Amino acid sequence: MRICIVGGGTAAACLVMALARTFGSRDVDLVIVEPSDQLWRGRAYRTDRDEIVVNAPHTMMTLDPNDPEHARRWLARHHNGGGAHQSWTQEVFPPRHIYGRYLEESLSQTLDGLMAADWRVTWLRRRAVSVAPDGDKALVGLEGGATVPCDYAVLCVGGPSGYDPYGLAGHPSYISRPYPVASALATVDPSASVAVVGCGLTAVDTILGLRAQGHQGRITLLSRDGILAAVRRPLQVGRPTVMTPESVQERLDRSASPLRLSTLAALTRAEALLAGATPEQIAAEMSLADWGLSRVRRQLADREHVRDVDWLQVTTWALITTVHLWWPTLPRRDRQQFFRRYHRLWNSFTSPMPAATATTLVEMADSGQLEVVRGLEGVKATQQGFLVVAQHHTVEADVVIAAATAAPTGHSATPTGAHELMDSLIHNGCGQRHPDGGLRVQPDTGRLVDRNGRPQHSLLALGHLTSGTHYYMSGIPMLVWRGEAVAAAIAADASTGVTSAAPGLLAP
Repeated sequence: MRICIVGGGTAAACLVMALARTFGSRDVDLVIVEPSDQLWRGRAYRTDRDEIVVNAPHTMMTLDPNDPEHARRWLARHHNGGGAHQSWTQEVFPPRHIYGRYLEESLSQTLDGLMAADWRVTWLRRRAVSVAPDGDKALVGLEGGATVPCDYAVLCVGGPSGYDPYGLAGHPSYISRPYPVASALATVDPSASVAVVGCGLTAVDTILGLRAQGHQGRITLLSRDGILAAVRRPLQVGRPTVMTPESVQERLDRSASPLRLSTLAALTRAEALLAGATPEQIAAEMSLADWGLSRVRRQLADREHVRDVDWLQVTTWALITTVHLWWPTLPRRDRQQFFRRYHRLWNSFTSPMPAATATTLVEMADSGQLEVVRGLEGVKATQQGFLVVAQHHTVEADVVIAAATAAPTGHSATPTGAHELMDSLIHNGCGQRHPDGGLRVQPDTGRLVDRNGRPQHSLLALGHLTSGTHYYMSGIPMLVWRGEAVAAAIAADASTGVTSAAPGLLAP
């Protein structure tokens, strides 16, 4: 059996590990189509500054869902000489580039074992420009005209190219992709005034990168709502009881009508209250009126009073572990309402920053170097630099850094280098765009859905291309989990003689 993986980033790494667990010593011909000069790391985990760290505990960053200690054991073996690199707790996190080494070395060791078990593994450093079914198999077209026939093609082509809503691409002082920060920010003058568009983790890493290289100029964070990544709370016990995968699936099975956003909101509130939240606490976290560094200061203070069971962690985990069930069932109008009201809060809670990072931001704000501005309306180039316009604020900047992604309320930007591939999928009818971005896929299996609504037996996708069908695909835990589902779908085919079931998500 030949499996062709299109893409060689982090999503592909998670899929290879899942395939290895699923198929073991069976006869597999694995072909990886990736034109770059390195595999597995993606942009976010390449060589970079030590200050740019991962933002999740080791149990959520493991490549093996059956072994929560896998990543921490690797770190202990490879960085036991002292220093912050050897630490990985709920409060202390290793640098992203160290985690990138974990990805590389884990995949190298796994592939060596697979080849010893007679797998054939080939890396084609070419760009895929087309994918199409070929009977009950698939055909991957490469730049230059060569083709790769295979039994299954899995598209793991990564995220979109730089977000450029204001048409600034090509300007010498506009940085569209801040990772790796060590190289992306190297040309920024230490005294320059910098406007960072975005308030999520990428924006936070951008600030840390500027600070690490001794930046002295003013830094302004700007976004529409000014909601920064939440402050990570101390790890506590407690698990969801109202919104579990089982209970949500049961509700969906017994109802002929789709789940509505109002029902979802009520279930979430019930989960929070049962976990010990007060109505006032819920209102504070859900309020968009509390924003910027004021919100960060409050969250830093609140984390000092977290109970044995932390309602916010329990509720966030309830949403993360059930979103794959309820999101595809929401009516389009409800999804649009979710984007408008909850999307930024979701990103804030599901991708929190370490408390130490939050403290650094507060210190920079207290010194007058950092400011957060909401109500962003536009950015335009001037003869002197840039003029950034917000509802009640105008900022002049020497440098603008894009650290935001497009909200998934329409067609998402095409992944870098995949324009021809996407066009071919749509043109030949074996792919269909999702109105919320990405391609339509079968939720359980990741199989592409053709223009007639039929799942494609031999064509599957993992990661960014499935956004729309899967609202939440950020981070290693979701890639590992969905990778298991894709491997299980391939294994379930009668021709393989293998059965497998995707495990549940690891606890935080």
